[in-house]
Amino acid sequence: MNTQYMADMHNYGTLLALLDRYQYFALSTHINPDGDAIGSELSLYLFLTDLGKSVRIFNTDAVPVNYRFLPSWNNIEDVHSVGTYRPEVMIVLDASTLERIGKTLSKILLPVHTLVNIDHHATAEAFGDINLINPSASSTSEIVYTLIKHHQTPISKACAICLYTGLMFDTGCFRYSNATAETHRIAAELIEVGEFAPDEVYRYVYEHIPVSKIRLLSEILRTLQVTDNGKIASVYATQTMFGKTGTTPEAVEGVVNQIQAIAGVEVALCVCELPDGSTKVSLRSQGQVDVSELASEFEGGGHSRAAGCRIVMPYLSAITALTHCAQQYIDQTPRDVVIR
Repeated sequence: MNTQYMADMHNYGTLLALLDRYQYFALSTHINPDGDAIGSELSLYLFLTDLGKSVRIFNTDAVPVNYRFLPSWNNIEDVHSVGTYRPEVMIVLDASTLERIGKTLSKILLPVHTLVNIDHHATAEAFGDINLINPSASSTSEIVYTLIKHHQTPISKACAICLYTGLMFDTGCFRYSNATAETHRIAAELIEVGEFAPDEVYRYVYEHIPVSKIRLLSEILRTLQVTDNGKIASVYATQTMFGKTGTTPEAVEGVVNQIQAIAGVEVALCVCELPDGSTKVSLRSQGQVDVSELASEFEGGGHSRAAGCRIVMPYLSAITALTHCAQQYIDQTPRDVVIR
């Protein structure tokens, strides 16, 4: 099949015809799934099952505890459940590259007919037979919403709360510049359809924090370093910290946003030591530096103001390399340039 790149909002029909034609589907998203990853795949799962399709979701990493209020989250299976299952169509959401769903999963979960890639990252690779990539969308959940609307199928209450959660997460609770007027209109519709309280969704995602995560945060903040010019701030979390506080790398999510809030900081780095000795990195920018480009230097990706990567080097060496690279980007970018 010839690869089709569908960034045009009028070309959703091609994918919808594929969804109508086949019966057996598999969905997946990137490792360490966040709100948009979980929200987009669950909403698509609910949409397809409502159409009478047979759908299974396989993720490398478990659903974070704060997203286990979402409908059907417990239907998400792990890598070991794939076995000999071969879907007719495999749909990857929010992953940028096929390998980001996990090295093992990307090799064993293979479709019989078509691989579909749905994403909103500007750095996304067109790895599918069909690629529905729209960098102007606030989130992958917004793309799934548009797909469902093009099908002219009513959005269910369960689907609405999943979509809203994805929108809310990837727009920073509608604080980021990617939260357009259209995004707010979609959010309003989802609230009406889903009949849920937005503040309740917020509390599930951001305020059901176990005390162990607060203890980890205390450990992480002690590692804070800011460059002499005040432009780059970094923190790190180690396996020793996880053992001491009874946490996992999952508990580091969101810490980088607090570092970004330091006055004068342009680039914020939060690095996490993984069990295999590699380093997971979260990057944030105030707008002068495109951190998706910075992440791509280390085989990562994301958005201009929020990105990430995984580096095969010790965490302290990773901080040194990232800080050096970030400073080069700052030096090369005129101060009056603001990246959207």
